[in-house]
Amino acid sequence: MLDRISTGIKGLDELVEGGFPKGSFILLAGSPGSGKTIASAQYLYHGARKAKENGVYVSFGERKRVFYSNMKRFGFDFEKLESKGKFKFLDMMTPRNEEISVDTLNAALEQILATKAKRLVIDSFSALSLAFNKKIDARIALHMLEKLTREINCTTLLIVEVPTGHSGLGLGFEEFVVDGIILFETIEARSGIRKRAILRKMRGTNHNQNYSDIVISDKGLSLMPYVT
Repeated sequence: MLDRISTGIKGLDELVEGGFPKGSFILLAGSPGSGKTIASAQYLYHGARKAKENGVYVSFGERKRVFYSNMKRFGFDFEKLESKGKFKFLDMMTPRNEEISVDTLNAALEQILATKAKRLVIDSFSALSLAFNKKIDARIALHMLEKLTREINCTTLLIVEVPTGHSGLGLGFEEFVVDGIILFETIEARSGIRKRAILRKMRGTNHNQNYSDIVISDKGLSLMPYVT
C-alpha cells in the first residue's frame, strides 16, 4: 500500500486514489496559460499550510517578486511561509546562453536539503534544458534530480512547457523517467478558450483516464468533471 499525500488541488486527489504517491517524480506538462504555475504553487502552499511539509520552488523562468505577487491574488502568501522557514524560492534564472553546471544544481539541492523539503517544484525543465549545450547533458541532469529527490523522499512536480498546437512533451525522454504525467491543455471551443486536464500516467495508481475541466478562480485551481 503506497503512502499518499494530498495535492491540495480540488478534484485531483479523487482522480489518483487520494493523492500523489509519496516521494514520486511527476511531470506536469501544459501549454501557455493552462494553469501549470497556479497548480504547482497550490500544491506547495497546501503542503506547507495543511500537511506540515516544507516546500521549495526552483524557478528557471520567473523572478521571486513576480511569483509572490501573482500568487497573492489567489490567497497564497508565500512570503509569510518563507519567514517561518516553511518555504524557499530558488531563483535559478541565468543570462541567455549561459550554461548551468552540475555545481549549480548541487547548490540548489543543498538548499532543498537545508529547508527539509518534502515537496518540490521545478519550473521548468524546458527552461533548464536550454542551458545545456547537449541533449545528453539535460538527460543526465534529469536523472540526477530524480535520483536525489527520491533519496530524500521529496514528492516532486517537474513542469514542462508545451507550445500551443504541439503534441510532444519536452525533449522526448522525460516521460520515461517520471512516475506520473499530468497534461494541461488549452483548446478552442465555441464559447472561446477552454482549459482541460488529463492524467496520462501514474505508477502504482488506478488513475482516472477521462478529461477534467480546469477551473481557475480567486482561490486557485480546481478540476471538475468534463462536460462535452
